Amino acid sequence: MPLPSARPIALFDSGEGGLTVLRHLVEYFPQEKFLYAADSGHFPYGEKSLEEVRRWFLAFVDFFNDQGVRAIIIACNTATAAALEEARQRTSVPVIGVVEAAVNRASAISENRRIGVLSTEATYRSGLYPRALQNRDPAVYVVSKPCPVLVIMAENGHVDGIQVEDEVRQCVSPVLAEDVDTIVLGCTHFPHMRQVFNRVVGDHVRIVDPGEEIAPYLSRDMRLVKTSGAQPPVAAWTTGDPALFTTIAAQLCPHIPVVTRPLHWRGGKLTD
Repeated sequence: MPLPSARPIALFDSGEGGLTVLRHLVEYFPQEKFLYAADSGHFPYGEKSLEEVRRWFLAFVDFFNDQGVRAIIIACNTATAAALEEARQRTSVPVIGVVEAAVNRASAISENRRIGVLSTEATYRSGLYPRALQNRDPAVYVVSKPCPVLVIMAENGHVDGIQVEDEVRQCVSPVLAEDVDTIVLGCTHFPHMRQVFNRVVGDHVRIVDPGEEIAPYLSRDMRLVKTSGAQPPVAAWTTGDPALFTTIAAQLCPHIPVVTRPLHWRGGKLTD
């Protein structure tokens, strides 16, 4: 059986949303080393232009290269829309976006070929999901809906309760009205609210969490194996407030030890 590598796997997000992806990876590969970096200082990405997001994310790719990582997971749909191909050209290690995994899963399980996508404003404007879904199946009907309020709620640790359920219902209702049988959570912040989505959507509509699909990809294409053992602390960096990031991370993922350090923007580059 292959042993965990000393080289870490990096995850990137604009904030706390990518912790939903990290949670699945830690469940599968608890002895692997993971790095997590968040551009919390520029959060939320969904309100920014794709040109800005591209510039910021590529600086994180350079930062990850300096850390000697062996793979980069873009746990951010907006960054995937903005710069996936540029990132792959900028580094020699695999760069994995969550969108392809989600599209493959949604296409495989939808029976009536009517799929809903909930996302940030920027991902919605990019048309990334409809384009990817229709490239895979030209007959698919895609209903897209941006849900920016839910992104802010999840980033602040508000993932359940009456107000959250009301906002989820408001976001999902027009999508359900289009008779979709599958909904993609096209922002990694949304799975933090998975229980609420389950209650609102009900049993007749399947929910796709892109983060759930990344671990099987790593098993297949990077030959990582499911292991057991103690999880080493996750080294995290943020361009925002490290103490606040750690507090919210402990609330959202209490079983994952996270040690957070500050990152600073200087001349368009990142320094710790």
